[in-house]
Amino acid sequence: MGLTQRISKWLPSSPSLPVDDVSREKGRNISRFAFFKRRIRLKGNSSISIPLGFVLLFPCLVIVLVLLLFVRHPSSPGGILIPAGTPPSIRLGKRANAAFVVLARNKELDGVIQSLKSIERHFNRWFHYPYVFLNDGDFDDTFKDTVKNYTSAPVEFGKIDDTMWGYPKWVDHEVAKEGIRKQGDAAIMYGGMESYHHMCRFYSG
Repeated sequence: MGLTQRISKWLPSSPSLPVDDVSREKGRNISRFAFFKRRIRLKGNSSISIPLGFVLLFPCLVIVLVLLLFVRHPSSPGGILIPAGTPPSIRLGKRANAAFVVLARNKELDGVIQSLKSIERHFNRWFHYPYVFLNDGDFDDTFKDTVKNYTSAPVEFGKIDDTMWGYPKWVDHEVAKEGIRKQGDAAIMYGGMESYHHMCRFYSG
């Protein structure tokens, strides 16, 4: 007996699979993917059909593409925003002599904070334009301290006097209030709110 034959006896030999088992395994793999190859019609009587695998794959590709196009801001979970630290593509040239003027009341603090966060996140954290908050009453300390915590820009608080807010002296108050009530009955947006009309008068100068 030759040396080669002796070595081959010592080495473990892998059992050969029967041909039927191999073909059965291939048939099983093919049957797994047959579901995705099944074609479905676009309409009940349409001659155009699409593989089911493509129909299932397409939404997944769209979702992946959307996630790649948008970057989530690290400090704002749930909000899809511009990347942190990236200034907006605005070429201002000479800095404008400007400020944000906000009409608000103490009870509107939550809405003011949401607006402040949005302005600071998208624009003002790079430019630090000042804020001027105006009220027909006095701002309380809670409002002032909370607002200052949400911006590093200068903040001023002012009070609008009676000459700029409310009804002018030459206007009949009852006639004006009746007109406001009619706008509310006609479902005109904000038409029935007296404070909204005062605000429009203030902004119009």
